[in-house]
Amino acid sequence: MTVLDTIIQHLAVAIAVFTGVYNLSLLGLGIVLARRADGSLRAQLRLAHDPPVALPAGWSVFVLVPCLDEERVIANTLRCLLDGQPGVRVVVVDDGSEDATAPLVRALCGDRVTLVRRTLPAARQGKGAALNTGLRAVHERVEAEGLDPARVLVCVLDADGRMTPGAASRVARLFENPTVGGVQLAVRIRGRQHWALRLQDLEFWALSALTQFGRIATGTVSMGGNGQFSRLSALDSVGPSPWSDSLTEDLDLGISLATRGWTVTSTTGAFVSQQGLTSPRRLLRQRTRWYHGHMSAVRRLPELWARPAVGGLGRVELTGYLLVPYLVSLPSSVVQHYLFVRVLSGDGAGMLRLVPGPVWLNALVWQLPAFAAYLVAALLYWRRTDDLPAWKAVCWSPAVMVCMYLGFAAGWCALWQIVTRRTRWAKTARAVEAPVTSGTVAADRRVHGAAHRHPPLLGRGGRETAG
Repeated sequence: MTVLDTIIQHLAVAIAVFTGVYNLSLLGLGIVLARRADGSLRAQLRLAHDPPVALPAGWSVFVLVPCLDEERVIANTLRCLLDGQPGVRVVVVDDGSEDATAPLVRALCGDRVTLVRRTLPAARQGKGAALNTGLRAVHERVEAEGLDPARVLVCVLDADGRMTPGAASRVARLFENPTVGGVQLAVRIRGRQHWALRLQDLEFWALSALTQFGRIATGTVSMGGNGQFSRLSALDSVGPSPWSDSLTEDLDLGISLATRGWTVTSTTGAFVSQQGLTSPRRLLRQRTRWYHGHMSAVRRLPELWARPAVGGLGRVELTGYLLVPYLVSLPSSVVQHYLFVRVLSGDGAGMLRLVPGPVWLNALVWQLPAFAAYLVAALLYWRRTDDLPAWKAVCWSPAVMVCMYLGFAAGWCALWQIVTRRTRWAKTARAVEAPVTSGTVAADRRVHGAAHRHPPLLGRGGRETAG
């Protein structure tokens, strides 16, 4: 036990050092950047109520929306895109849906919507394959119209995603810097009256968003699957199929852009909202898939360090990010539960005594930094949102442990999936939302009751191609 105690103590110190150097430094940088950009951490919320803004002259934006049985959400998403993002064109990739997704898309009006249908056996080969098919449709339009690929942006939006009005226009201005190849928007979770959705929003809107803002300094912001913008010429530099068959094709794309010398950044000038999950089982399955993709991406490290186009600071940051599951999540779960077992056993021999007293008191003192981190996370979330008073945020701080334990479980499940070579995953089903009426741009609308299964749509039929 003495040997194990020594190992655990050194492991705990190593985790604390890595977390302090990597995570806390990025979080601090993100807080500073957000305050400088908007004046306060909460100011970004005003974007949801701003009027739409036209695209800057000379820029074209195509939005890829991959769909597999998305009849519950696709109508609202397309309405918000057409109303809230003037000038953008939408390519919906129906990846072999068996529901009313395709008829709902066809019912939308005008030349701004293209439906690309994939059929079995080519369909349902992963999100990356669907996006690559949509990209080919974009290339056809770009070539037909003689557009400059360096001034064409490709946005990836999930079927439940809703960007703030004029987000495409604000993002396009960031690409005036010719080194910028990608921009990732911060994410909010809708329906926050449910405790599980509130926790997910805390994770995305406070911790993830602020850390992503900190990564702006290194130009290695992680690409996500929702609200992801890329310069077409940057995608072309990766290859004809820039999105891989990885379970986290978005993370893989960000690494590919970085290794080719492109800057990937973020902004406080726009954000995207999406649904969350209320089922613990489905939430664990989703996070396991994310961990699986993240942990598998460690194989890109040799390429990352071999490519001269990646700057030294960018290499270090991306290396730290890819190693987080191995250096923080999995080891932390061992430390956490070892201390728990020692408390239950009541045997304190060999444990590092931080304070005089019984073993349970020393174990509690060991946990104080973690409890402090939970409190800071909750307070940061309070400063970032306008629908939670400070006292409720403080009360929510112990619940952050749920996110921690979810990460523990997902990390070990993902490791098992990697060892057993499992690569196939079931799609996460959407929740039904109330229909967004034409002319309404609701970037952060809450779920409030059951909607019609097929909301009425306005307008003529869209264009359709086969892919």
